[in-house]
Amino acid sequence: MRLLLFITLVLLSSTLEASTKILQIGLYHRTEPVEVIIQASEGSYAVFGNGQELTRVDDKTILRIANKNGLIEVKSLSKTFGNYAILEIKRNSWGSSMKFQRTDGVKKPREHNDDFIIKPKDGKLTVINEVYIEHYVAGVVESEAGSKEPKEYYKVQSVICRTYALNNRRRHEAEGFQLCDKVHCQVYHTRSKSNPDILRGTQETIGIVIVDSDINLVTAAFSSNCGGYTCNSEDVWSGYLDYLRAREDDNCIQEPHSYWRTTMSKDKWLGYLKSKHDYPVNDPIAQHAALNYCPERRDITFDPDQDGQDEIDFIRIRYDLKLQSAYFSIENVNDSVILEGHGYGHGVGLCQEGAMNMAKRGIPYDEILHYYYNNIHLVNLSVIDFFRSE
Repeated sequence: MRLLLFITLVLLSSTLEASTKILQIGLYHRTEPVEVIIQASEGSYAVFGNGQELTRVDDKTILRIANKNGLIEVKSLSKTFGNYAILEIKRNSWGSSMKFQRTDGVKKPREHNDDFIIKPKDGKLTVINEVYIEHYVAGVVESEAGSKEPKEYYKVQSVICRTYALNNRRRHEAEGFQLCDKVHCQVYHTRSKSNPDILRGTQETIGIVIVDSDINLVTAAFSSNCGGYTCNSEDVWSGYLDYLRAREDDNCIQEPHSYWRTTMSKDKWLGYLKSKHDYPVNDPIAQHAALNYCPERRDITFDPDQDGQDEIDFIRIRYDLKLQSAYFSIENVNDSVILEGHGYGHGVGLCQEGAMNMAKRGIPYDEILHYYYNNIHLVNLSVIDFFRSE
């Protein structure tokens, strides 16, 4: 009976809860500017210093904002408004967006929807985007997936992005915002404006997230290309998650990041194994095994002589040598060692290029998500609230 009610709510639930969600995103995280120039690219904004309205900004107005002696100095081309402890920039109409241009030589401007808070910190500016979650999702999808994929894939990425954001929204709480704009949260460099299908994909999945059998938001992990085999969560990270199970995946093996190759000297490879892992490179059998390794599928540990004595985590090798993935073979050619690898990234969860391929073949977004995540449900946010309130 509970399952029937659950399914009914998935189909009928309102999107009201999703429409009221606002996220606080720290822009320029760890590369904060000292000074920026702002200009509205769509709509107009009211600018408040210490709670008092200073001026309005539209597409014909430019303001220069800088950290001056621990306060925020605000100037237009003709006027200095003063110095403030906090600056709030609030949109006057729905759909407004603001353009930010650094003055320190970084040429590419950034453009984001909705509201902003700017605070002084350590001689620089902390810029926080208070953004409607679906505007944020669309911006992340464009930053993470580009603008040339089919709409069905953008629906896949929208659900993943929304789930990930809400599941990690306290990550930067101590810094005064919820998420940042870098890879370890999600890449968020612009509002979505390059392909209307990104916005359509976001809107057609509005409020939809991924939950496990206990109605908890999942860790919606994904990587660029799994190389033909995804990984269990515990193979890469510390914990077992039922919905992140390894599987064979032939959807990505012909895609751009499915194959890589790097070469180093034999002495460098053996020296690395010896110095970092105390591998017995002087033993002829162990050395031969370390120079000639060809797995039939993705392995978790490097144990070339199969004796269980000299196991090395492939993840460690990948990070030490800055490789594209932890799935590769080893071949010795004269005085060189060739590492031939498959995939790009950690390999846990959804394979982006595999999912893109599936979307191009007309497979619906929900089937793609169920293919990569085991025993999950796609639900509206209001469904989660309903069950948690019982």
